[in-house]
Amino acid sequence: MPSVLFDAQVWQTRYPALFATVGAEGAQACFDQASLFLANDETSPVSNLSRRAILLGLITAHLAQLGFGAAAPAGQEQPTLVGRITSARMGSVAVEADMGPVTASQSWWMQTPYGAAYWAATAFLRTARYVPGSPQTPLSWP
Repeated sequence: MPSVLFDAQVWQTRYPALFATVGAEGAQACFDQASLFLANDETSPVSNLSRRAILLGLITAHLAQLGFGAAAPAGQEQPTLVGRITSARMGSVAVEADMGPVTASQSWWMQTPYGAAYWAATAFLRTARYVPGSPQTPLSWP
């Protein structure tokens, strides 16, 4: 099964603020690292290459956001908000967001909107699936 190749133009179109910060080389480096989280070869649990490309792109964006942030006007830091807004103030501006209960395995992914989207999109990988086939013979040890 072939691997997905990184397409910097597609990634730039999908994530322009991140691309402005990391550039093509940084995005490529994040994409290479993304394969540590989702195999990009014949062992991948995602055999559909289009779907795998989207998922690897989300991981790439998540890694880029965590590592570099996103470009903001006038050199200001780009705020990243993940979850529902639970409270807001206007004087000295304060906003709080909550993702609801988050498990330990989810917590790293829930730090960015891209990671949260990846987590939601890959629910099918964390669900047991019945694979019908011939009757299984129990293993016996001598």
